[in-house]
Amino acid sequence: MQNQIPTLYLGSFNSEQYWREIEVSKLPAIADLQADTIVSVMDELGFLFCNSSNDILITRLPMDDAHKQYLWELGFSFVNNGLPLMRDESELSKSIEKLLIKTENYEYFQDLTSSSSEFSPYSVLPSTNEFCKNYQLLNPHPNIKVVQKVNSKLFSHTLSKRLFEDTVGELIYSANELERKGNQFLEHSSFLIKDGFGVSGKGNVLVSSPQILKRIVKYIAKQESTGQETRFLLEPFLDKQIDFSCQFEIGSKGQVNIKSIQKMQNAGFAFSGIQTAEPDFQAKLDRLGYFAQVEAIAAALYQDSYFGPVCLDSMVLKDGKIVPVVEINARKSMGLINHYIDRFLSKFSRQGCLMFFSLGLTYPVTFSEIIDKMRQENILFLRDKPNGILPLSSQTLDLNWKLYKDRNYKTYKGRLYVSIVSDDEDNKALILTKMNKIFTDLGIQKFN
Repeated sequence: MQNQIPTLYLGSFNSEQYWREIEVSKLPAIADLQADTIVSVMDELGFLFCNSSNDILITRLPMDDAHKQYLWELGFSFVNNGLPLMRDESELSKSIEKLLIKTENYEYFQDLTSSSSEFSPYSVLPSTNEFCKNYQLLNPHPNIKVVQKVNSKLFSHTLSKRLFEDTVGELIYSANELERKGNQFLEHSSFLIKDGFGVSGKGNVLVSSPQILKRIVKYIAKQESTGQETRFLLEPFLDKQIDFSCQFEIGSKGQVNIKSIQKMQNAGFAFSGIQTAEPDFQAKLDRLGYFAQVEAIAAALYQDSYFGPVCLDSMVLKDGKIVPVVEINARKSMGLINHYIDRFLSKFSRQGCLMFFSLGLTYPVTFSEIIDKMRQENILFLRDKPNGILPLSSQTLDLNWKLYKDRNYKTYKGRLYVSIVSDDEDNKALILTKMNKIFTDLGIQKFN
């Protein structure tokens, strides 16, 4: 159905970076410029939220022409910018809203968005209010202080403890406290240290020995000596069976709309794949009272003045117990993206599996080359052949090569986000085998 007023969609998929206070100590982590570069252009996945040919998706870089043409042929509808917002590495750390406020092509983007007053961001950021004023957009979103508060894992833990008596974990506020309570945890099991705003593999450290704990305590104490504050959550490493998430929306008057349950496949602490949970699993959650818990969590968030999209990460332990709150992500999410994929696929009576291929390029390979090979191998999802691989991103493939080719890296990291659409596991395995052959033929390394 055509919207009367076009909606503007955009977002930074590394929202936590902008919510995090700069004066707070950090856990040890390996800097990865190439991974950060890929995340910066994941915003092209936002085309899935558009539902009108007038809806506008602004991305850091214009989407690949071959990709847009393919998506339009499938029936997706959206307008995308033709000029870039990011030119080099120096602009990686800026949110897309900041880039739009400062862009040298301000008049072009003003004109592009002039027909729209509705704005649906991936998340509310510190720059959202200023951006809306600059582009004359309505800003019916919660206050940024509220958004920062409810997205912290420290808030998730405190809320869970208030609502559910058996919540495990401890908040700590110094390196000394980390050492003392960490050693207490290690008497029973390994444990996790969680940063308040860690995400997808960053900001979580598994501590399995006193030696590891000692190194981390020293690392944190050094930051405290320069005036940094410490705030972490410690949790026992739980014996989980299933990671899943609940996507819901809290309306401006507190009404709750539960949209989907998504089962997660994780590699370590990072996302690697998502599928909509089967009806039997959702019925089991209902019987165990999970949806009543979701309603209670939503009511508490609204009481704290938050409304908008929420992704609630939960888990089922091997003993069958549900942990309703692993963390609260008060924003859109990869789970919500998969829900929108399945909403599109429902017209073909299909469901997909959202995943990505982690790739290594040693010379330039274009998205067009890959999609042409997929057509030849008969594994490209098409309207008249609704089975195969539906590519969801293109710039994530070769941006590192484009930006850093003068640096002579041994391998240039790439990622291709896709939905695997198949009738059964055997067919899925065959599709993936053919896709792996395409990567091999094109000289692309595959790491997952």
